[in-house]
Amino acid sequence: MNFNHIYYGVFVGSTLLGVTGLVQWWNSEGLTKSLALTVGVAGTTSALVCAGLGIAYGEKHASLEKQTADKISDIERSKSREATDLKVAIDNLKSSIKVLETQDGKYAEQIASLKAQLNEKSEQFLRIVAEKDLKISELQGIVNDRDKRVEEFLEDSRTYTRNFFSLRYAQLASIEKDLKKLEDSPAIQQRLKDLRELKDEMYEATEEIKNLDIKDFKTVLDFIFEFDNKFLGMKVKWRNSLLKSSQLENKELKQSLDNSIPKPVAIERFAEGIEEVDARITQKYENLLLNNNSIHAQLLDLLEQRNLVINDLTNEVENLLHENKELQKPLLAIGTSDYALAANRIANYYHQNYGYKLDVISWQENETGYSILFATRRNPGLTESELLPHNTLEQLAAFTNALQGTLPKFTFNYQHSTVTLEVTLRKPVSKEITVEDIFRECGILRAELFGQTIRKYHIEKTGKPTLRVMSATGGGKGIAVKNLLNYYLQNLDGYEIWLSDPQHGSEEDYWDCEKAAINPNQASTLFNKFAQLLRSRDAKTSSDPNIPVLAIFDEFDKKHDLDDKKTASEIWTTIRHHSMRLVLIGQSGEVGKNRWTWDEMNNCCLLFISNAIDTFIKHADKDLGMNSETLEKFTKNYNKAFKWIAKANVDISPENQYRLAALYCNGQALLLEIPPAFKGILSDGKSWLASKPFEKAVNNNVSISQIIEEAETEVSKPVIACPYCNSLSVKKNGKDKATKTIQQYKCNSCGKAFSEKDVLTNSNSSKIDL
Repeated sequence: MNFNHIYYGVFVGSTLLGVTGLVQWWNSEGLTKSLALTVGVAGTTSALVCAGLGIAYGEKHASLEKQTADKISDIERSKSREATDLKVAIDNLKSSIKVLETQDGKYAEQIASLKAQLNEKSEQFLRIVAEKDLKISELQGIVNDRDKRVEEFLEDSRTYTRNFFSLRYAQLASIEKDLKKLEDSPAIQQRLKDLRELKDEMYEATEEIKNLDIKDFKTVLDFIFEFDNKFLGMKVKWRNSLLKSSQLENKELKQSLDNSIPKPVAIERFAEGIEEVDARITQKYENLLLNNNSIHAQLLDLLEQRNLVINDLTNEVENLLHENKELQKPLLAIGTSDYALAANRIANYYHQNYGYKLDVISWQENETGYSILFATRRNPGLTESELLPHNTLEQLAAFTNALQGTLPKFTFNYQHSTVTLEVTLRKPVSKEITVEDIFRECGILRAELFGQTIRKYHIEKTGKPTLRVMSATGGGKGIAVKNLLNYYLQNLDGYEIWLSDPQHGSEEDYWDCEKAAINPNQASTLFNKFAQLLRSRDAKTSSDPNIPVLAIFDEFDKKHDLDDKKTASEIWTTIRHHSMRLVLIGQSGEVGKNRWTWDEMNNCCLLFISNAIDTFIKHADKDLGMNSETLEKFTKNYNKAFKWIAKANVDISPENQYRLAALYCNGQALLLEIPPAFKGILSDGKSWLASKPFEKAVNNNVSISQIIEEAETEVSKPVIACPYCNSLSVKKNGKDKATKTIQQYKCNSCGKAFSEKDVLTNSNSSKIDL
């Protein structure tokens, strides 16, 4: 709807008001004539302002629409004309090249020159088309957004209208204040009532304009003129009231004057009073009219600002249209590199064959080829099936010169409306894997953590105080345990360490330290001493100083008899209560025979060295109860590390080769790197490496001989074992009824009864020599 049509009714009303006021002015006298003149001028001014606003807006709006349509049409014609000219030039160049190529290579230079011109024309054609499409899109966006500026203009109109109402409200308050100062009368009270009613309406209008949905300028003017009409109506009403009051006052004054002063004097005074009142009313009215004209001037300023906005939009449209750009084709990469040309071929291929607009953003080279980033914002939601119909992958491989046997791959990012095409040109360069890489990937703890990790499960956690070290002959268990012993010497405060080496002095004696047993007999005797010490501490009959003891027995599988192995299985969990620890070194192949069982192995911390790890993997699930998923992950890491280590050790000296160990305890398996072979003599460190157990005094007030005597007394007592099954779990069963002196026993394992005499006759126990 045109702006001048919107204001037609307002214009007619204002015109009638102005004509009526002028006619009344011509036919009236005195105060009435002055009031009529004011009303006529106000109506005429309002009519002229309305007419100016409506005509200016309507003409500008129609002019902009027509100019935009005409210029868009001009662009389309210009686009078609330039594209046609370029295509004709390209076709002519192609024809000339084709003719020259048939002349048996006589015009090679001319052909090369024409091809260069052809490439230049082709690039010019694509560039012009792309730029035209881009600018037309920007133009359409600006034209679509131009109403936002009109909305800003309407919002400014809302602000000025509220300011106008606030000003009028303040004027009414000022008039009300002046009326209250006058002498109270019915006329004054009536005027105050009218003022309050008008102020209430003004306040409601001010609040309403805050939330009013302003869609056009007519809404704003409706508010302004509605209030002005009420204001003028109130003034006319006051004028009539003033006339009646003046006539009544004149009559009373005439009568009074007739009675008090001469008539000519009274008439003169009355005329002076009327003129003074007329002057005051005229001044008030003229002030109101000037304020009203000020609001109209502000509205005219707003209209002028709107016209400036429209002019700016028009200028922007004209500038864009004069650029002669197009946005119908995808944006292409600039440059003549192979990657840029490949990106442009792909973008043109999808546009010509499928109508998709893949705008080239960038390309980037990588280790195996390159990637091209396309924007899909103009075709949002593209899927892989849409981009790869029929044999498109093979076509893309040809466009991008992909490595034979490989195909490009699309990766979509719907959040940013982009798609990346990955192209492989060459095979990746194999990266050398370092020991840090393989150990980190397989979760192997490095050699510097070997000792403290085993200590955590063997010494600090009291649940399984026996460490069972296993490997086949030559597997490297000696290297592992010597490193462990050196760590214990340096980090276990207050421990007596008993080392038993039944093969002392052999070619493979690697200990280089003080030993408590150096042959098989001493080794078995030392183990029985360890068991007797446990029993005496368990029975609380020993007076030894309760020093923590760590006993290490090498070759326990081969050099110790079945009784020692049986004793070991009976005590290797009990020792945790008495500050005692065991390390039993043997061959993993012994498990399952010679009284060792995998079920018994679960009572120990198990350390499998090198090739014994295969034995652990074989029995971990079924015989040790390890979780199958955990075992599968462990096996995968071990196999991968083993292959790398086997290859790496070929070029490394034996003493520095990589070796692995598997520590298994409480269902958890860890892969450890064994430190290189320890060189040098093991020193005492912070602990005591015992060659004569029990000979270390920890209390200066007790002599060594006293400690040994007490220990002999306690450990010399015979061990009561069942003569039928050799179990140590027996209990007293009273005295012999005949003699009343021979002690009777009953075995808790087999349930058979026997006497002290049977034990002494068939005893498997022995007195320990200290």
